[in-house]
Amino acid sequence: MKKLLTLETWAGLRYPDHTPSIRVLRAWVKAGKIQPQPIRHGKYYRVREDAKFYDPYEGISE
Repeated sequence: MKKLLTLETWAGLRYPDHTPSIRVLRAWVKAGKIQPQPIRHGKYYRVREDAKFYDPYEGISE
């Protein structure tokens, strides 16, 4: 099983130079742009460490 990270930690690893804000990350989750889909644990989202940003109009970006 893959390790689960918080959205902020995942974003910091994926985008070290310019990490998106938590507001943007939550919008990505709601729009289904992070695959596999993050899971809500209490008030925090957990995302698999191997998750990728996905824009349905452009395909996988990473």
